[in-house]
Amino acid sequence: MNLSQSKTKNIKSFFAYRIFFIIAILVILPLIIYVSILYRSEYKEQKQDLLITLSLLANQISKNIEDNLSFKNEILGFAMKEVNLHGQNINRYFEKIANEFTLQDLIYLDFSQNNLFLMNSTKQNLIGKNLNNLKNILNQKNALFSTNQLNCKNCIYFSKTIYQNNIPKGAYVLSFFKDDLIFDLPNDKYFKNVEMEILDSSKNIVLSNENTNQTMNQLIARKDLKKLNLELILSLDHKYLKTFHQQNFIFKHIFILSIVFVILFILTWILISFISKPIKKLLFTMKQIKDGNLNERYKKQKFGFEINYIGNFFNNTMDSLIAKQREIEKEKTEKQRYIQELEIAEDIQISLLPQKSLDVKDVDISFGNLFAKEVGGDFYDFFLKDGKIFFVIVDIATKGILACLYALNLRSIIRSYALTFDNLDEIIIKTNNLFYKDAKEKSMFATVFFGIYDIKSKNLKYSNQGHMSAILRKEDSTITELTTRGIALGVQEMEKVYINEITLQKNDILFLYTDGIVEAIDKNNKFFGKENLVNLIKDTKDLKAPQIIENLFAKLEEYSKDADQYDDMTA
Repeated sequence: MNLSQSKTKNIKSFFAYRIFFIIAILVILPLIIYVSILYRSEYKEQKQDLLITLSLLANQISKNIEDNLSFKNEILGFAMKEVNLHGQNINRYFEKIANEFTLQDLIYLDFSQNNLFLMNSTKQNLIGKNLNNLKNILNQKNALFSTNQLNCKNCIYFSKTIYQNNIPKGAYVLSFFKDDLIFDLPNDKYFKNVEMEILDSSKNIVLSNENTNQTMNQLIARKDLKKLNLELILSLDHKYLKTFHQQNFIFKHIFILSIVFVILFILTWILISFISKPIKKLLFTMKQIKDGNLNERYKKQKFGFEINYIGNFFNNTMDSLIAKQREIEKEKTEKQRYIQELEIAEDIQISLLPQKSLDVKDVDISFGNLFAKEVGGDFYDFFLKDGKIFFVIVDIATKGILACLYALNLRSIIRSYALTFDNLDEIIIKTNNLFYKDAKEKSMFATVFFGIYDIKSKNLKYSNQGHMSAILRKEDSTITELTTRGIALGVQEMEKVYINEITLQKNDILFLYTDGIVEAIDKNNKFFGKENLVNLIKDTKDLKAPQIIENLFAKLEEYSKDADQYDDMTA
């Protein structure tokens, strides 16, 4: 299983868990609450029914006991009459009655001189026994009791006392097995565990069945045996009721619970099928796009609900990303084309510049430049004609490939007229008027400093057309700025220009530059400025032209090392 399949399975499982959780909250939890209430209600009803049943059973058992003891009371009355009539061989007569009525013993106790003696019995070994501890029991007209003094552990005794002047004279007592009074209870899941007890007036147990196991939590039904001053108690431990109720409840409701579970399972399966279908479709769409099919889109699904919303959002996102990607690719293509144009522009910019100096006695020419990141239109040119050096420095008022094209055009015009005409003013006027025709539509212009130096006479004629003033450093380090009135080329047609002239001396330095030199900035956006430039030129005594240019650009690079430069530096 790959990672994509694993993630898909996890998402589907998440939906399954979520559905089960929702069903548990909305269905199973209320069902559990209902079952709990039903369980308690049925338990309470069953408890009440059982208590009523115990009461009815106690009534029936008490009636049976009363009937049984009433019959035994008649036996004692019959025995007493026969003794009074015959009075001879009482022990044998007692034995006959005991056998006839299935008694264990039949005895007569005599109250004499505040003692209680056993006078007659079917068991000879008991005759004459003192039973004073039974006097309180036998003071009653009828009594039901148990004792270990008469040598029968499993027997119970029933007595009938005779009185003379309301004083006990004697008592007839019969004994029989306890089982004769312990009636068989219904042998079902409840009543086989019922405890039966007979208590006397002092709450002493006279008789109990084998299940007697006193606990604090019992169901109890009571019934008085009023004629005998006894109480019958039937009790059942709650644990049996709870156990049997739980079994009955589960058995009774298991069918319903099974149906509910099956319905929930089927409902869950259906919901998962409906809900997982849209998510599977969305994942399929994502996988198709991941594999390169960028045209694949999620289609709205029935029962998609929020998945349809997510799918629509995903489609919009993909459309936006693809559009952005195409835009980036377009920008990348344009950037590549722009870089190519810059490379061409750089080649053009370099081609505009002389590659070597002139070999002229007593004249030392040096030049240099530091191009900005974006190419501009700075260039300089010089050549020798008829013993004179023609030179020019130009700054086109734009950047990029357009500036280079205009620079190439202007350089060609200047060279053409400079090689054709001798007068500087004529060269400038013709150059401007022709350049103006090409530049006026784009409002293009260029600042230019023109100069013609006569090598023999050392005379310099110059004209400044809106450019930076030339700096003349004399041998004594005095500084003079050379400039004239004039406007940039390409602004308008010219009819007249201003020409100045000056005679140069040995060791004089003439410095020409573009505005990029003084406008170089440091990391604090502070300009290098003309003052720093003038001070640097002053301090050039005994330096050759190449050394001056080298020192200047080293100083500029150090000054601008932490800042971007946006204009070419040419000197």
